[in-house]
Amino acid sequence: MSATDTTHARTLAAFLDRTLAEHYPLHDSRFMHEVLAGVLDLFAGRYPGYQASDTEYHDFGHTCQATEAMVRILDGHIGSWAKPECTARDLELAVSAALLHDSGYIKRCGDNEGTGAKYTLTHVERSADFAARFLPGYGVSVEEIKLVQVAIRCTGVNVERTMWTFLNEREWLLGCALGAGDILGQMAAPDYPERLPALYHEYQEAVAFSNLREGGLASYKGAEDLMRRTREFYHSYARRMLNTIWGGVHEALVFHFVGGKNKYFEQIEANLNRIDAILQEREAQQQVVSVSAST
Repeated sequence: MSATDTTHARTLAAFLDRTLAEHYPLHDSRFMHEVLAGVLDLFAGRYPGYQASDTEYHDFGHTCQATEAMVRILDGHIGSWAKPECTARDLELAVSAALLHDSGYIKRCGDNEGTGAKYTLTHVERSADFAARFLPGYGVSVEEIKLVQVAIRCTGVNVERTMWTFLNEREWLLGCALGAGDILGQMAAPDYPERLPALYHEYQEAVAFSNLREGGLASYKGAEDLMRRTREFYHSYARRMLNTIWGGVHEALVFHFVGGKNKYFEQIEANLNRIDAILQEREAQQQVVSVSAST
């Protein structure tokens, strides 16, 4: 376990405490703290039968970023008095789903080939399965676990809302909030541009493990290619998902942030501009090297 992980955990725990106290002052935050501690143990390799997380991009820090973004969305939803109602228990279950949504990347003991990135294409179902084993120890009922699993499945890259039959608006809210929080949390992260090469390396391993030949993850020709295509990914895929598949739940963020702005969108645009600047600088350096080599 790194000092960074413990810092992420403490920061997230304090944020969860503030949010719960603001909306449900009589509700104890112990459950969320216990689940958070359990998931931190999982990523650190202290959960029985599992190794420590070894994926560069989908690490504990990403999990915390996605969880925080989802809670901000739900905070705005609650503060706007919109329907459906989000109860304290709903918030607890949503946090559980967010904390576990990438647990499928973590390898079991004895699984020593490669890293957990090889499970990129199957990690969502692996995460849902792990949630069913992990949560009963925290007093979560069978029906509540099903709700958590629905939310986890809403984070799949190829998820389409029509693929899921939500039993009620409660399932829809928590699932879409997690799907939106996952994409917003990672793309707005301060170090997102610098972490894209790590994401490409995960894709590479998944392609090799799954024997993909073309399309999808196999279409990326290198880390710089992924970086060049990130702006298109955001505007063509992420924004469409936010506005349609995840039902526009992110719009509740204007009720969360002071001034009615969506700071996630602002930070993502700043990150996209920084990616462009990084690529331009690399191209300029390559031209200098090329000119030097030819003289």
